[in-house]
This record gives sequence, structure tokens and C-alpha cells, in this order.
Amino acid sequence: MDLHSLRCSLINQLHVAMEMSKYGGFYFAHNLDFRGRAYPIPPHLNHLGSDICRGLLKFAEKKALGPKGLFWMKVHLANLFGKNKINYNDRAAWTEAQMPLVTLTAREPLCEEALAWWQRADDPWQALATCLELRAALDSGPPPAFLSN
Repeated sequence: MDLHSLRCSLINQLHVAMEMSKYGGFYFAHNLDFRGRAYPIPPHLNHLGSDICRGLLKFAEKKALGPKGLFWMKVHLANLFGKNKINYNDRAAWTEAQMPLVTLTAREPLCEEALAWWQRADDPWQALATCLELRAALDSGPPPAFLSN
């Protein structure tokens, strides 16, 4: 594996993310192919990019989770850990069973136990971002009213 090219790519992704974080929001320009599929033009940071790109991005406009939002956030976290072959209720239950690690990850993501846990995910950076959002939703009061982005 060429670590130099991976390091250069990561530096570009982080640079673009830092620059774009100065704005309240931004849009991705897209190209359409002959089949009507849309592809984002920016190469370094986009919603179809690598795990770290997807973990860095948030929607500019926050929306309330609503009555089922917390459930789907738990399902999403289980999916990121490769639990996508079991039914939705079992995925949410898996996340519930992992809640001490979710909390530890959200509070101290670089401590040894948390780091070892979230880095085992299929998509670790998205898992870290989801842990932070999930913990914020649970700490905010009633989760359906939590404004998530």
C-alpha cells in the first residue's frame, strides 16, 4: 500500500473540509451521465467519497429526529459495524448493547478502549461521527426533538 499517496489524499480531504467549514453550508456541483446518474464534481470531499469524507460531512440544515429517528440512527451504527444482515430491530438492539462503548467513544474517542472499538467498524470514521451524534441525541433531552444534521 502506498502510504504517501494515502497521506496526500487525506491532507487534501482535510484541507477542503477545513476551508468549507468556514461557511454555513455549501452545495456540490454534479455531472450527469447518459443514464441520468449524478456524480459530484469535487474530487476530494463529497458524499460519495471515502469513509473519512462521509464521516466529515454534515447537513447544513438541521432537522428534528422525529419519533423513529433515534431507532434509525441505531440501525445505521449497526450497519457500519457490518451487522446489516440481521433485521432492523436486532440491529437497534445490538447498538443498545454497545451503548457503554458508544458513550465512551463520544466522550473520549482516542482512549485505548474506545479507539480499539470504533476502528473495528467497516467504516470507522462514519461510526465515530454516528457515535457523537447518537450520544448528543440521547443527552439532549427527548430524542425526537433533537436537531440532527
